[in-house]
Amino acid sequence: MIKTFFIYVLLLTSGGLGILYYLLNDKYNKQNIQVRVLTKQNNSLTSQLNTINKPNETLKVYSRPIRFNTGETIKRCSLYISPLSNSPILRSIPSNSRVAILDAVEALETLWYEVRVITSDSVNTKGFVRQELIKELQIIETHIIKN
Repeated sequence: MIKTFFIYVLLLTSGGLGILYYLLNDKYNKQNIQVRVLTKQNNSLTSQLNTINKPNETLKVYSRPIRFNTGETIKRCSLYISPLSNSPILRSIPSNSRVAILDAVEALETLWYEVRVITSDSVNTKGFVRQELIKELQIIETHIIKN
């Protein structure tokens, strides 16, 4: 009687351990597949990021003459730290904002204005905006001298 009891306990224990092993092994396999998929996605995104941020060794920036010293943004645009579309953005400029045009450059066949945003704020006000987003303004200043 005791012998059969131990046999039943042994069978139940081994059956429980078998079920536990199956469940844990299944969980391990699912997580292993998930890790492999995430690793592949991470490698893909890392390679994409490296191609975007890869410095162009043949980059040439040409200086261009400016015709006007003042302009206005045509629509909402970004102020970049350098004349490259993948460079960090300093701030967003609302449409119809006045800017002082400091310089004009051409980089990667795109014309850029180096501008200073005319605002009371003094943080991140100088940077680059694509030329097609700026409407050039001609401002005539008159100085009246009173004797």
